Amino acid sequence: LYMSKKTRALYLPEEGDAPYAVQLFGNEPETLANAVAIVERDLGGQLLAIDLNMGCPAPKIAGNGDGSALMRDPVLAGQIVRATVDAAHVPVSVKFRKGWDAAHENAVEFARVCEANGASYLTIHGRTREQMYSGIADRACMAQVKQAVKIPVIANGDVHSAQSALDT
Repeated sequence: LYMSKKTRALYLPEEGDAPYAVQLFGNEPETLANAVAIVERDLGGQLLAIDLNMGCPAPKIAGNGDGSALMRDPVLAGQIVRATVDAAHVPVSVKFRKGWDAAHENAVEFARVCEANGASYLTIHGRTREQMYSGIADRACMAQVKQAVKIPVIANGDVHSAQSALDT
């Protein structure tokens, strides 16, 4: 929303880039709805989807209540999804994690909240925020998320080749 040159350079297309999705993060529903309006205005028909990043574990993101910090507040996350869906003219997806930490693994509940608020599809990273990118992604958790919702689910984590994507 600050319209910095750096931010605009990240999402404005270069020749041959269309169509594509834009990933947004934040923790204020109205702010994200306003961001969607700007992105849609700037990109028009080149925009394929909006992806809400509720999975970023980086301290500078999660420390501000954005990214994976939203795993701790599914109600707010749902409000963000609803505001974004209502503002968007393209599908809205949500990327999230297994949970905040081992004591707070709530991916299934989180997925249901996102679906109930209009998400078109989900991406689940099979690690908690606490794990960052260490250990092995929990494929059983990803399967539980898929079974809990009717919308498409993309499994994320530990895919390094075509074969690893097929392994269970």
